[in-house]
Amino acid sequence: MSYKLIAGLGNPGSEYANTRHNMGFMLLERFLATHRPERWEKVHVCNSYCYVGSFAGSKLILQMPQTFMNNSGTAVAKLMRQEKIEPSEIVVVYDDMDLDVGRLRIRRNGASGGHHGMDSIIAELDNCSNFARLRLGIGHGKTTVDHVLSKFDDADQKAVDACLDAGCKALELLLRCGIGKAMNEYNSWSYQAPEEVGKSTDIEEQSLKNQ
Repeated sequence: MSYKLIAGLGNPGSEYANTRHNMGFMLLERFLATHRPERWEKVHVCNSYCYVGSFAGSKLILQMPQTFMNNSGTAVAKLMRQEKIEPSEIVVVYDDMDLDVGRLRIRRNGASGGHHGMDSIIAELDNCSNFARLRLGIGHGKTTVDHVLSKFDDADQKAVDACLDAGCKALELLLRCGIGKAMNEYNSWSYQAPEEVGKSTDIEEQSLKNQ
């Protein structure tokens, strides 16, 4: 399967930068930063900022819709029609409250899970949900709106950075080797703080001594 479009979801404007709901934007920004950004052409088209370049020998478009999250589908569907891209040729990257901070998941298809950006895309694609998605954990909050529009606190930042790095690698693997390989390698991935890694090793060593 050749993927032609990666759509990262978020809200436009400096007031929403680095908020939990903008994890899709953040991952594409991280991906660009690590893949020679000067080689990607930035264009404003279909109510989006798009970066047009190539990866693994094939043309690839990175899209950041500027329609606000709940209307993401209008921009994504418009670009797909313009570029003659099928649902099976796109990957949507977005935040997920059902995953803890520092976790990610890749799926081949499925329902929106109540995510309004995904609801919009599925609706604009005539209720088609047969497209890949990369979900990045943001955890739960007391109220949904306040939580998704909040920034990560200092305690979460290391996990967020590690998740974005892992998400970039997962996306690279998906583009190079297919979604199955990426799912097998990254759907069990989770961030572990250095102190937790040490504790885990100590427990394993103690368990061996007691055998």
